[in-house]
Amino acid sequence: MMKHFFLFLGLTFSGLSGFAQEFKWDVNAGYLLATSTFKMDFAEANPFSDFDPVIRNTYVEDTNSESGFYLGIGGQYRWSENFALSGGLNYARNNESNFLQVPVFIQYYVGPSDFFIQVGPQFTYILEDLGYSEGDVNKLNVGAGGGIGYDISDNFFLEARYTFQLNKFYKPKAAPEIRTNYLNIGLGYRF
Repeated sequence: MMKHFFLFLGLTFSGLSGFAQEFKWDVNAGYLLATSTFKMDFAEANPFSDFDPVIRNTYVEDTNSESGFYLGIGGQYRWSENFALSGGLNYARNNESNFLQVPVFIQYYVGPSDFFIQVGPQFTYILEDLGYSEGDVNKLNVGAGGGIGYDISDNFFLEARYTFQLNKFYKPKAAPEIRTNYLNIGLGYRF
């Protein structure tokens, strides 16, 4: 499924670059902050009765953040003065985790300025073997994001985006709820 998605993305941007003068390729890199939230309601996973005084109504929530980096390739199709479609394929690493990020964002340029606001989905795919069976975890993180950016020149741009994970890491209903959100802050070069 992921291979089909990458093939579709590549063909889409190749098609846009071949037929549109408004398309530009880019390379980008920057800082990554991954924030994971762990939530568990032990009342739902209680193997005993609802009257067990130790487990009943016990709720745990914990947050952990890790810094890293990302780098990748992408492109922007600007179809009007104010609107553009931007996408990319980034390799990202934090601590010992390796993954791919595929952001696909609509960008709105505010007025006649070089400042833009962006919104859209981001797909994050974990590259390493997690040691779980495929039916227990989602290696594909589906997120909704937003951010801002600024075109410094015709070639250089800055951007910052934050993406919220929509699906859970563990698939079983009684498992802990783990979601990872990403902050990307970087510099890019369009050509």
